[in-house]
Order: sequence, then structure tokens, then C-alpha cells
Amino acid sequence: MPVVSVTNLGKSFGAERIFSNITFQIDEHDRIGLVGPNGAGKSTLLHILAGREEPDEGSVSRARNLRIGYLTQVTNFQPHHSLREEMRTVFSHLHAWERELEQLAQEMAGSEALDDTERHTQLLTRYADLQARYEHAGGYTYENRVEQVLDGLGFTREQQEAPVMYLSGGQQTRAALGKLLLQEPDLLLLDEPTNHLDLATLEWLEEYLSNWKSAMIIVAHDRYFLDKIVSRTIELAFERIEEYPGNYTKYLTLREERMERRMREYEAQQAHIARTEEFIRRYKAGQRSREARGRQKLLDRLERVARPQDFPEMDFEFKPVIDSGQVVLSTHKLTVGYGAGRQNTPGSEPIPLVQVADLELLRGDRVGLLGPNGAGKTTLVRTLIGELPPIHGQVHIGHNVRFGYYSQTHAGLNMERSVLDEIRQVSTLSEEGARGLLARFLFAGDDVFKPVGALSGGERSRVILAKLTLQGPNCMVLDEPTNHLDLQSRQFLEEVLSEFGGTLLFVSHDRYFIDSLATKVWVIEPGGVLIPYLGNYTDYRTRKRPVVLDVPVPTRSAPEPKTNRSAARNNGKKGGKVRVRTVEDVEREVEKAEAQVSAIEEALSQAALDADAGRLTQLSAEYDQAKADVEALLAEYFAMLERIENGEPA
Repeated sequence: MPVVSVTNLGKSFGAERIFSNITFQIDEHDRIGLVGPNGAGKSTLLHILAGREEPDEGSVSRARNLRIGYLTQVTNFQPHHSLREEMRTVFSHLHAWERELEQLAQEMAGSEALDDTERHTQLLTRYADLQARYEHAGGYTYENRVEQVLDGLGFTREQQEAPVMYLSGGQQTRAALGKLLLQEPDLLLLDEPTNHLDLATLEWLEEYLSNWKSAMIIVAHDRYFLDKIVSRTIELAFERIEEYPGNYTKYLTLREERMERRMREYEAQQAHIARTEEFIRRYKAGQRSREARGRQKLLDRLERVARPQDFPEMDFEFKPVIDSGQVVLSTHKLTVGYGAGRQNTPGSEPIPLVQVADLELLRGDRVGLLGPNGAGKTTLVRTLIGELPPIHGQVHIGHNVRFGYYSQTHAGLNMERSVLDEIRQVSTLSEEGARGLLARFLFAGDDVFKPVGALSGGERSRVILAKLTLQGPNCMVLDEPTNHLDLQSRQFLEEVLSEFGGTLLFVSHDRYFIDSLATKVWVIEPGGVLIPYLGNYTDYRTRKRPVVLDVPVPTRSAPEPKTNRSAARNNGKKGGKVRVRTVEDVEREVEKAEAQVSAIEEALSQAALDADAGRLTQLSAEYDQAKADVEALLAEYFAMLERIENGEPA
């Protein structure tokens, strides 16, 4: 049964046509991925579906009493509310019922009601009815739901109790997403919900939306996310839509097949037209002129097949102008953080963020740098390339290393210059040569004269990539290079980087991008310690094979594991020669403990859906204990690594 029907929808901005003749419907359990190039009108279509903008043509019919939830980039919070209080406003009707239940309880306990049997019965009936409605609406579980969503979105307890006015823009967007999820609308419209989410939060959101019962439309540039969530894909491009069953990967396959079939049809018709025109040219004045005229009439009536339109693609490659030495860079007892240059300034102590293993980046390595938001990934890469000084330790740059740095904030671009001038500042290209280069980055015609400050995020990304191709680096250091790029551009960038003959070090939250490129991952683990792992992101998540190097131990003290305390005491004795537990033993126990945490999280979600307050209380206690066990085992693991480094028995 459709909850929304869209008929012949059209929209223009001035003389620019955005889309026309858009017709589709949304059923009550649909999971739709809305895809297409940047600027195709995806956000505009969501605005119209939400009723925030009117179409120029056509109509949108919505089911009666349909509740639509729309994630926008503009939040509307009460600034002095704590984050938790702001989330609770979703349940204002439950709060009103709570107050009424308290009032009814007081009245029933009063002498007046006790003396009046009829009045007492009325109050009791109202109390029972309201209590049933309260319980059915989740009155006994909404606090747990608020906590589950805020924890899942990565908010600390301190952030949950702090006023929302102190949250960053990215945190406020995450909070808006949490508030929207708690409202449980009949139709969920999500425009780039994965922005500002680190990998752990992203995976939590995937699990949460996988259990979502109502309809949703998602605009996202994360392919793993789309593959896991959506079951139907709508492509908006070239002013029209095309529908495909299945997730994003299935859409790519079906789209390619559809494009090939259309191209064959187009080419076959073009060949038929060419043959017919040649026949008409040869015989229009001869004995077969009647036949030629007949063919001309048929040709005039022929419905022409349009040449299939496909997305424009960039066309470039990265070529190192010189090979680096075998060791691109190495670190020694490195600590990075804020304010490293202020050690000698009174009252301005530097703030450490990451302790780095004594490691090496070798020529040809492809390393993905992972970690939660705020962990210090950008600070680390800027320190490694020499833009920031370290707090402690050293970074040694290898022979003939030429860095090419992509900043996620687009630092290095002059917003006042035109695109053309920005390119010519870093090259000896003529204007014609620079325009030819920019055409390969999809800047055509007068686009090259636009000021950089007037460009979209995706266009600025393409300018930076163009500049990097001119620099000829042999070590590419990329900080969130796929931000602002549409899905087609991301895929092309992956292909280009996979063919790059130098070294890669990149920060990304795009798991598909990481899996396609990385041969190692460096992970900033809890406690601010950088641990290197072999393999790509999937390998890290499934096997976690650490590269055993000089790994610093977290500075914060950790509780002793509750299990195997006797073994720990034996290992600590002087002359103890029997190693009761190995690093591999602890790794296996950590994996089991993390699996137990995941199982309890799933059970908590189900108990919340079932409104089972008793089960929620029991599982909450088990969850806290399971998390404590994981932390204790991790502390033991890091301690064992330190003992191995010092040549002691583990």
C-alpha cells in the first residue's frame, strides 16, 4: 500500500530545469536509496516529499495522518537543554501522562475518593486505561531508548548531560538524527545521514536502520551503507528518474546491462538509418526512385532512439616524477597532539592525542588510518608530513620523498582566485593547456573562470586533485578525499589510486574505499594508542592481526582482568618461567568478549521493542559487566605487548 504517490513532478530554478515528469510511489515498508550525481536534484526532491517545498508541476499525494521525519542540516534545539533533555522532548506526551498518573494516584489515595466509591472507581478506571496506553507507547522503556540511541551515536555521558549549545556542528547533526530516530515516523527521509559519523557509529546506525519497520528514502555516498540498508534504488539524473530493484551493488550491475542494451539498440538504429539514407541517395533519381521515396517516408516517420546518456567521468592519473627511498617515513617514540609548539609558553601545556608505535611507512604501502572522530587522525597526518611539530619523539622522512597532501578542509586553495588561475599558480601550463587539464576534471567552458570560493565541495575537491596531478608526488597523504564526491567520482578515484605507483596514506570513513585500497590499517585505539594491523578494513574487523612493533601502553591505568588473576600474579613473580597465557590466548578472549557485548546489545534492542522492563534491567547489568570485561582484557593485551617489547615473558 503506497504511503506517498508522486505524479509527473517537475521543478526548475529560474531557467535551469532540475527534473520533470517524475512519477513513482513509496510503499509502507520500502527502503529506497536515492542516487545520482551531485546537483541532480536529490535534496530538492526530498524537500518536496517532506512538504517543505512546492513543485512547479505535478503532485504529491500522502497517506492520511502520515508522519514524515526529515533529517536536515539545520537543527532546531533549545540551546540550554542538555542533550538528553532535548531527546526526551520527543516523548512529551509520555511526560504528560506521567504527570496525570501521579495526580490520579494522589487523588485515589485521598480521603475524598476513599469515601466516595463511585468517584474512586472512576479514578481507578481512568488510571488503568492511562497506564495501559502509557505502557503500550513505551513509557517504561523510552529512557533506555534515549540512552541506546545517544550511546550508539557516540555521545559520551558528559556530552549527554551538557547543553546542546556547546555541541559542534557535526555533533548537532548527529543529535538531530538521534531525535529523528526516536520519533519513529512512518516515512524517514535521510539526506546524507552518514556525514560526521565515524566507523563505529556508522555500523551502529546500519544495525538500527536494519530493524526499522517503516518506509525510508536515503541519500548517501556510502556504498556499504546503501548495500546493507536499501532494497530498491532510484536514480535521479538527466532530469528524470529510473528505478532498479535491489541495493546499490545490484543497481550498478543492472544499470550497466541496461546501458549496454540501449547502446546496442541505438547503434543498430543508427546503422539502419545510415543504410537507408545511402539507398535513398543512390536511387532517388533512378529506376528505383519510387522505392527510395517510400523508404524516405518510412524514415521520416521513424521514432528515433536517443543516444543513451551516461555520467561524465574524470580522466586523470597520478604519476610520481621520482621514486622515493625504500623507507618513506619512520617514527620514534612519537606523541602528537595540540599545542606542540607551546611547550615553553607558561600555562600552555600541549595536549597529547595519539601515541604512535615505532613504525615505518615503506615504499608501495597502502595504509588506511582509522579512528573515532576527535581521536587525532588529521593532527597525526599533518605531523607526519611536517606541517605540525610533535609533542614528543621524532618523525624521519626518507630519501627523495615528495608528499602530495589532500586536506579535508580544502586548505591550500585560494578562495579569491579563479579555477584557472589556481591551476596555473602551481604549473607552467599555458591557458590553453590549463583548460585542457581542467576539462579532464569536468570543468568546461566558463566554469574555469569561477572563483574557487563559489564552487561546491565536490568541485573544490576536483581542483585539489587536479593540483596534485601536477605536483607528481610519490607519497599521497589524503585526509577524507571522498568527502563531497558523488558515488561515480569516488569509484573513479579508487581506480586511479589503485594504479598509483607510489605510497598511500589516507584517512577515510568509506569502508568500500578502504577495502579497495588498503593493505594495512593503522587504528587509533581507545586510550589514544596507534596500533598497526595487516590487511584492509574487513580483515581488521574479522581477524585483527596486529603488526607487533614498539607499541606504547595507554597512559591511563586500567583495571586488572577479573579472570586469570592467579596467572597474572605468577607472571609477575621474579624468576617466573612458565607463561600461562599467550598474546593469542588473550586475543581469542577479547574476540569472545566483544561477541558477547554484541549479543547483549541485540538482546537489549529486542527487549526495548518488546517493552520488557524487567528484561531491560537485567540485560543492562549484564552489558555493563561485559563491557568491563572487554576493557580489562584489552588492558592485559597491551601490557603483554609491552612485556614482549622489553624482552620479558608475556
